[in-house]
Amino acid sequence: MRTYQDTDTLTVFESALFRTTTIMIVGSDHLLLVDPNWLPDEIDEIGRQVDKYKGDRDCHLLFTHSDYDHIIGYGRFRDFNVIASRAFVDQAKREDILQEIRDFDDQYYIERDYPILYPTVNTVIDAPVHSIRLGGEDYEIHQAPGHNDDSIVVLNRSRGILVAGDYLSNVEFPYVYDSVKRYRSTLDLFEKLLRERNIGLLIPGHGDPTDSQTEMWNRLTEARRYLNDLEESVRRKRPFDLPGLFRRYRFPKIMQSFHEGNHRKMVAYVSGTDGATRNG
Repeated sequence: MRTYQDTDTLTVFESALFRTTTIMIVGSDHLLLVDPNWLPDEIDEIGRQVDKYKGDRDCHLLFTHSDYDHIIGYGRFRDFNVIASRAFVDQAKREDILQEIRDFDDQYYIERDYPILYPTVNTVIDAPVHSIRLGGEDYEIHQAPGHNDDSIVVLNRSRGILVAGDYLSNVEFPYVYDSVKRYRSTLDLFEKLLRERNIGLLIPGHGDPTDSQTEMWNRLTEARRYLNDLEESVRRKRPFDLPGLFRRYRFPKIMQSFHEGNHRKMVAYVSGTDGATRNG
């Protein structure tokens, strides 16, 4: 398991699978863990680091969205105060999500020493923007649908750390499971945050964190460009430039399936039937 920004106050863990990140923010009197994942030995390493720092701190566990890879480690930390969106709590397909975890573990003979459970949420984020103080630090939580209908993004305003969930990755183009329209609205939210907040570090759900403002803006521009190019190909009934896409992104075999899902969502958007049906 790789780590970035590995200090006594912030660690970003990166799984060997899909370069999925887990974030641990340590304050003087609180600890916030975000999306612990994937493999049992990776969860164990995250747990050891959490145990090293938690002490008398209030411990919080935040989920950026309900994709199975992001909730897979919940059982190891289920005594924490859990934070997630109202849509996460109301997720109708929670049993399907749990089955994805079971299927994954079954496929690879994986055994875990904690139960596979859908998270029980203690702090429910209802408002479009929710300000919360954890210990001595201020956080701002935004509803961010588009990737999923239950996505949120989190800004630690005290430190300028933006936890982006499955947005603004340097290793994935946009994966639209919810709605093209809402995905674009969330990209507008990121633009607003980059303009109006002092963002010193952006951490995506997959791939590299960045402290470069130029890189943050480039990722936003690239995400918009992909969706715009996809929309143009649908409206004009022209083939999308897949060779060009996969010159920028690796792993074309699996990523083509995500692109095909995006194409279906874009067809719905162009036809005026863009909805919030989960497709992955």
